[in-house]
Amino acid sequence: MRPTDPESAGPEGGRPRAVAVGVAGIMGAGKSTVARAFEDLGAVKIDADEIGKALLKDEAIKRKIVEAFGEGVLGPDAEVSTYRLGEAAFADSACALKLSDATRGPLVTEIMARVEDLKGSADVIVVDAALLPEWGAHAWLDYLIVVDSDEEACVERMAGSSRFDEDTVRARMACQLSREDKKRYADLVILNDGSEQDLVEKAREAYETVLRLK
Repeated sequence: MRPTDPESAGPEGGRPRAVAVGVAGIMGAGKSTVARAFEDLGAVKIDADEIGKALLKDEAIKRKIVEAFGEGVLGPDAEVSTYRLGEAAFADSACALKLSDATRGPLVTEIMARVEDLKGSADVIVVDAALLPEWGAHAWLDYLIVVDSDEEACVERMAGSSRFDEDTVRARMACQLSREDKKRYADLVILNDGSEQDLVEKAREAYETVLRLK
């Protein structure tokens, strides 16, 4: 953490630069709940999933994806279907690596650019992205939070949301860093072992910690 970095102050003693916080975790851990709680408390949120979906319309990225996975990932409108891409890209770790090769560079570049753009106007910026540890984000964010939760509980949450079945959730988890590996990169670990309201309260406490870093 860099709370004493002289660059954290604004020009000529003006507005302090924002604290850029990342929130990561395995599927179903509750990272988006924490990121939304930060947003409710005044942080400006950057959603990596939303940026990633927008980037799929970029012709160069779409071309790389079709080269890697075939035209079967395209929908009736000839655009990349996130559902079809997910089915193909998370079949195994090798396929997930192909997706990363096609999208990681532009996605991380866009997130970093947005963080920099906001540093002069926001107090806290929160980046909601599961793969921040994999992307080396601890090197370009001020603070990294990993939301941790029992893996079986995560599978149940995701399967219960009806978006995925259990096998799909486990397959996608297998393509990411494990809980323990993600936590090694964290400045703070939030344990999600209770109700959603309990997690929101822990997020509020974490937000207060972040504010003290300014």
